[in-house]
Amino acid sequence: MAKNSGDLILRDRMQFEFDGAGDRSTLYGRIDTSAYVDTISRQGLAVKEIYFQLRQSPSTKYPNTGLFEPVAIAGGPDVAGSFAKAGLRLYATSRAYENASEVGIASPDVLCVKTYNSHTAFNADQTGTNVYLNQWEWYGPRDLHPEGYTLVSDLLIGVAADNWQSLNTGTLEIDILMIAEPIKVTTERMNEILSQAQDL
Repeated sequence: MAKNSGDLILRDRMQFEFDGAGDRSTLYGRIDTSAYVDTISRQGLAVKEIYFQLRQSPSTKYPNTGLFEPVAIAGGPDVAGSFAKAGLRLYATSRAYENASEVGIASPDVLCVKTYNSHTAFNADQTGTNVYLNQWEWYGPRDLHPEGYTLVSDLLIGVAADNWQSLNTGTLEIDILMIAEPIKVTTERMNEILSQAQDL
């Protein structure tokens, strides 16, 4: 969606630490929107677009650019036909889900979901070439909320990972860019949002 004259562009940068196995339990960063939202005066944001850019810091493989390594598991056991899988999920939401495994495109108050899958099939004796398959899925605000998601609170960015070994004991950096339009929320819509929040 093209930026309109009244739209805002908000930017943030977050860092998430990974353990030695390349795992990251569900963790949230917060984008402060208090300058633009106020439930008393019914001021909110219609979120139109969210973009994520992933980087590794520091990166031994990409020391000059800090690029995100899409292959989660490069090496493995010398076992014919052995197979390894890894997953990474990030999403934007106004509701703090306890576990990222609960988050999908049908989950309430989820603005976008991005999922990375990395699969490695190992050569029998490691003398040949391993086979790598990487895929990602993206569902953005235009897919889940075509008219814009009405935001009247801070925005949470959730991250979780399983077995992403290229990030073991490392740091995943995420740059976030959000395009949103300041709006006046109707009394009916504001009551609906506040009622849903009380039910959590």
